[in-house]
Amino acid sequence: MRKLFLTIALVVATGLWTFAQDDDIIVSDGKAHSIHIALSPSTSALFGLHGGLLGNSGGILQGGDLLSSGGVYLSGRYNDRNIMTNDRISVDLGVSLQLVSFAHVFVGGGYGDYKYPYKEPTLMPDKEISGYEIEGGAILKFGPFTVHAGVSTLKFSHMDVFGGIGYTF
Repeated sequence: MRKLFLTIALVVATGLWTFAQDDDIIVSDGKAHSIHIALSPSTSALFGLHGGLLGNSGGILQGGDLLSSGGVYLSGRYNDRNIMTNDRISVDLGVSLQLVSFAHVFVGGGYGDYKYPYKEPTLMPDKEISGYEIEGGAILKFGPFTVHAGVSTLKFSHMDVFGGIGYTF
């Protein structure tokens, strides 16, 4: 039984090594994905970060591999009412897809919280929204630098526009 297990493990390891050595996996710059980190403020949050893995295969519209063109990202935004007039927290996780060598699109979802305190609460109660959040946008690469922009909605009741600049390595 032990010999059978070792034989299977050796066959699997050899197969994985052969797959990793396949020339089709190697893409431009010798790597399948780039790491992207960017500042990402929005219309209701002054502090924001957006980052993750970006595809690096030339893009699916230029004949690149779908797996090498895909990636994942994580974004977060925060604001305190002492900085701007509202409280805002947002955390989203999603996928990105490289369309051409310099353009990516992304879509994701997560959790958000938005509170806007009105100055006269007797006339109008504070606006508070929390729950699911959906976002989407685009990333453009200029060498190692990136520019991104997008839109997020919090329970389809509050909409944010965000954007920023970043770097890939």
